[in-house]
Amino acid sequence: MLNYILKRFTKIVVRIILLLFVLVLMLLSILYVSYKSRANNPYPNEVFDFVDKNKSEILLNEKNKKYLEERKIWAIRINKNGEVIESFNKPNVVKDKFEITDIARFTRYYLNDYPVFTYILGDGLIVFGYPKNSFDKFPINFVDYKNFNFNLKLSALFLLIFLFLVYLMYKIDVKNIFKKLDPVQKSIEELYEEDFDPLEEVGELSDLSKTINDANMKYHDLKSTQAKWIRGISHDIRTPLAKIAWGLNEIKEDKNLEEIMKIQDQVLKISNIIEDLNLTMSISSLSKDKFTIADPVPILRKLIVEKLNEFPDREIIFDNELKNAKINMDNNLFYRMVENVLKNSLTYTDGIIKVSAYSLNDKILISIEDEGQGIEEELIEKVQKSDISHVTTHGMGLFISKQIAEILGGSILIENTYPGVKVLFRFDLI
Repeated sequence: MLNYILKRFTKIVVRIILLLFVLVLMLLSILYVSYKSRANNPYPNEVFDFVDKNKSEILLNEKNKKYLEERKIWAIRINKNGEVIESFNKPNVVKDKFEITDIARFTRYYLNDYPVFTYILGDGLIVFGYPKNSFDKFPINFVDYKNFNFNLKLSALFLLIFLFLVYLMYKIDVKNIFKKLDPVQKSIEELYEEDFDPLEEVGELSDLSKTINDANMKYHDLKSTQAKWIRGISHDIRTPLAKIAWGLNEIKEDKNLEEIMKIQDQVLKISNIIEDLNLTMSISSLSKDKFTIADPVPILRKLIVEKLNEFPDREIIFDNELKNAKINMDNNLFYRMVENVLKNSLTYTDGIIKVSAYSLNDKILISIEDEGQGIEEELIEKVQKSDISHVTTHGMGLFISKQIAEILGGSILIENTYPGVKVLFRFDLI
């Protein structure tokens, strides 16, 4: 994982450097284009230098006029009295004589909306007038209007291109990250599943993929070892338990019959616990491919009849509202799932037990309700969290029912109803 982060960090740094290089390149391009576009509106100092250098007896001779004509610049020469004594392409709106206030005004600003630039020439002035909107004049400086607008638009375009490149690289990076992390996330979610698909241990995430594969292998090795250990212990315990049970049957005529029956009950409980442990270990490895679509009602009827025969003094009410309702199930597992709950109610409570089967919102619901003293909330929480530490026989039966419900694609809800307990199974209606 660290290797992947370092490589990704390196790529990000390289891309940032690349983007900075692109940004610098764009800035240089702007400066170059700005420099090249200057030829459209030559700076006034350059115009004055050319005209002054090439003047003859007449300031605005043919050479200078041609130069000004090519650059769309008009010019006037003003003597010390404010009179125009020489001009070229002077607009009609421009006066032939100026007051000193006029000269002060257009020297700093505009002359009839024309940006003009004034230079001292002898005892008079030379004024160069540029096309309207070619320059923006300020009291202390001037700006090439068209060039400024062009540069502004060009800068905005380059900024948009730059942001688009950043966004594009971001999307590509995010897409690549998710493309590489999605299989890892899926494998983590299926880490303890039987159908876990090992990750390919290649590329930037090879170390992480190898760690996940190793974790899955260790889990299944541990699970296999636990199952073998439980099966071995179960086998070792069953033999002495069977011998104890046979011995107790042979001495039942003994006068301590009540004590013998207590011992026999404990032997039976131990046998049931061992059976529950074996079932718990085997449920998680069952293949769902062997499940069939079937109606659960006949199994419920069969179970209730068998339990009434086993507990003839108890009353079980079966309220069935299902008609040809089917779920994906295994008959034996479904029977054991409901039997565990029903047997708990028969063993640990008195009063009427109600079994209900009905449908709601595309779900089949099967509930078992009794009138007992309820179950400790701590035990309910442990069962819901699949925590079997310090769980009694009562809780182990509920835990197994929860396991079966989940492997059948359903869920279980256990709640105290004061008095009594309600256990609700929910399955998708097919």
